[in-house]
Amino acid sequence: MTYLTTTAVAALVAVLVPATAHAQDATQAESTSDMGLKEIVVTAQKRAENLQSTPLAISALSAEAIEARSITSVANLSAIAPSLTVARGTAGPTNASVFIRGIGNQDPILTADSPVALYVDGVILARSAGSAFEMADLERIEVLRGPQGTLYGRNTIGGAINLITRKPADSFGVWQKFTLGNYGEFLSRTVVDTGELGETGLRGAFTYMHKQRDGYVDDVNAPDKRDPGAYRTDGLRAALAFDRGGAFRASYAYDYNRNKGYPSAFQLTAARPDITAFFAGSPVAGGGSFTVSPTRLDRIALDHNGAVTDKVQGHTLTLEWDIGTDTTLKSLTGYRKWRQLVADSDLDGNAGLLGRVMGQGGALMPVELFGASALRHQHQWSQELNLIGKVGATLDYVLGAYYFKEESDETNPQRFSVILPGGALPRISLLTYDHESTTKALFAQGTWHVTDRLSLTGGARYTWDEKALDQVSPVVRTLEKSFRKFNWAATADYKVSNDVMAYARVATGYKAGGFNARSFDTGFDPENLTSYEIGLKTELFDRRLRFNATAYYADHKDVQVTSFQAGAAGATAVTLNAGKARYKGIELEVNAAPVRGLTTYATLGYVDRKYKEFLFFDTVAGRTVDIAGIAHFPYSASTTFNAGAKYEFPAFSFGKLAAQLDYNYMSKRYFNPNPLSAPFSEQMAAAPRGLLDARLTLSELPIGGSNVTLSVWGKNITDKKYKVVGIDFGQLGFAGNIYGEPASYGVDLGIKF
Repeated sequence: MTYLTTTAVAALVAVLVPATAHAQDATQAESTSDMGLKEIVVTAQKRAENLQSTPLAISALSAEAIEARSITSVANLSAIAPSLTVARGTAGPTNASVFIRGIGNQDPILTADSPVALYVDGVILARSAGSAFEMADLERIEVLRGPQGTLYGRNTIGGAINLITRKPADSFGVWQKFTLGNYGEFLSRTVVDTGELGETGLRGAFTYMHKQRDGYVDDVNAPDKRDPGAYRTDGLRAALAFDRGGAFRASYAYDYNRNKGYPSAFQLTAARPDITAFFAGSPVAGGGSFTVSPTRLDRIALDHNGAVTDKVQGHTLTLEWDIGTDTTLKSLTGYRKWRQLVADSDLDGNAGLLGRVMGQGGALMPVELFGASALRHQHQWSQELNLIGKVGATLDYVLGAYYFKEESDETNPQRFSVILPGGALPRISLLTYDHESTTKALFAQGTWHVTDRLSLTGGARYTWDEKALDQVSPVVRTLEKSFRKFNWAATADYKVSNDVMAYARVATGYKAGGFNARSFDTGFDPENLTSYEIGLKTELFDRRLRFNATAYYADHKDVQVTSFQAGAAGATAVTLNAGKARYKGIELEVNAAPVRGLTTYATLGYVDRKYKEFLFFDTVAGRTVDIAGIAHFPYSASTTFNAGAKYEFPAFSFGKLAAQLDYNYMSKRYFNPNPLSAPFSEQMAAAPRGLLDARLTLSELPIGGSNVTLSVWGKNITDKKYKVVGIDFGQLGFAGNIYGEPASYGVDLGIKF
């Protein structure tokens, strides 16, 4: 392990050991009926189970923790589980790159699948682009680490994330929240529960949210509301549930979100000397200065940083019918639709640059290094059927069938300049295509309780995939591919005691092949992963201490690697089956309630990643070479560490006071796997960073017959400057980064009627 990893382990132990000691003392002195850790129920295996009884590497976050950490979208998830990293994309504020155990996908193109699947109430979000939209009413988040190829299917070789929304309450209630913060942040969220309507068994919940903020980097050419990082978001959700206590239950939910935001500031980190020299005369002639900075800039000048508008909506219908004492038939129907308009984006971090343009004489003229716009659409329909039941007291089973259909299209014009000895050569390229994807699957999983302590679980899934690409530009082509795959998993778990469970698991995963519309090839093949995992789950000292540990080894074959490239043809990306990789890692999670009022947590994820083969055609050498020894695993961190503590003071006569600290650490990250096509790879790389958040909450204030909560909070309170995204434009001769948000602070006011 590295020094930083060793330090993180020591910090986790420092949290664990005192918590254990305090718990031992406290359990001898007083009852723990109101002091233990709360039980968390998850549905990771298609049925409700205690988190600690589920033989999977899974992290779960409750509604209370979600609210305390202000998590409202996929983009906020990095700090909730070991081995999980999330970054927003460059072209749009709602594009997200999600990685688990070093496995993920950074390309937002609509023909590329992510190997970490995102679900909202069991319905997959098929595209990582547009997935980081705001969700106003989350009840629970489940992060499943490692391949989930049997119950969840293709494109889950890294894992799966379930975002579970709140169900309508049994009684009438209204909850209102306001937030005010720096950079002009304002949030209003209104939640109304109808309670049961008469004796119909029907309940409803309605949520509306408005959220806005000015940008956090000052663009000298734009007002505050159009600065990089600014946004205006409106979201609503309507949910209905029917349950009269009989054999039939139904629920329906509709969600809508509209976000108009301005991409985070992309600033140049490095450039070739000839490009710097080319623009040296720009300010002398009245143009802009060519700005390159290795650190975050608080002020920047941009030519084009137009709005990115996303509209997302979804329908989810769930029907359940108890057809026997221990058997339930469940239908899950989902329809989702997404549209994204990128009015314009500035990916050269400069404005008003002047230079000599080839064929235009010797006069200095406006030169743009790189800019782009885009229009993207996607819609999908899915249907899943589950038969969930038991045979006696010894066998639990899930049988399922799944269908998924998706259509998407993109139009992406790019403007860029190639700087040559004779001057700038302006170019325009256009990417236009339609894409279709269809998936069908049958699956089954069964758990045999051999004894009261030993259980064996086996699962299998067979998947049929079909994909089609109809492309107009930059090449005219029609491509089709189909794939078939059988996946399986086997798990043995043993209850050492009522509070300790050990398990061993072997599971396979499959990521479908397909096409990269930016490449000039015929597509790529599927990739496959086999994971071997052992784990320990404990809940000790009357639920004062929860400690989970996982160790794993994964063998990855036909790895799909996407390398961003730029040249005379514009910005392209090549996806190829580069070869083989292996992963070895550990994950630790601890939650403790050592004394009354205090709860702590810590998580550690460490993965040792290595390419065993990475084949690449070197155009300079004119041959295929194996660069496994120098290739990087992009965007993900080898080490993640999260820790936090919350202390609830003894109740006052007028309310309750709580203080909370949260810390999130990531080790060094690269943004391009291939250093041969990314000459500025090291300059772009994100250094290790740690972020500290804080919150002080005064709750249960009885004012005017309502329950009031007041919080003061700060995020990144040490104002850490850190990189979150990087693009190396390779042959175009420059590279740049987007930086994370600086220190922010604000006040929350919640009123419950």
